Amino acid sequence: MKYTLAQLRKVSMPYAYDEELDLSSDLDGFEDIISAKPCKCHTVIRERGIDTYAISFNISIELMMQDAVTLEEIPYVIETEAEEIFTTDESIEDAFIIDGITIDTKEAILTNILINKPMSVSDSDFVDEDDSFTDSSDDDNINPAFASLKDLL
Repeated sequence: MKYTLAQLRKVSMPYAYDEELDLSSDLDGFEDIISAKPCKCHTVIRERGIDTYAISFNISIELMMQDAVTLEEIPYVIETEAEEIFTTDESIEDAFIIDGITIDTKEAILTNILINKPMSVSDSDFVDEDDSFTDSSDDDNINPAFASLKDLL
């Protein structure tokens, strides 16, 4: 959402609102993201000084991503919290600089989604930990050509 500094000076702080953003066009350039449902975001703005604001985000989005193994579509939900500083003071490190007189939170929301997106995702990531490669039932299915190697273990 976009706010001018004049608008923010008029509202009582902290100022909270909910919004739904369509970020699908912004996420199109990532080859593992097939599509994205609208992003739901609860935002709280707090004043931290002259034209400096701390903005907290609760972000929730469902991405349809490409499975790294099967290349099929699988859903991946990102739910995260973040806090960013927006300011006109360029000496503050790790802050979003307010360009002109308008604060646009879309870039910060998109950045936090990309930070929390995995490098790759696979349905095999959700395999039970009880599954094991050293299952005792595999002893019955030993290839006869390798049967003599069993004694070496």
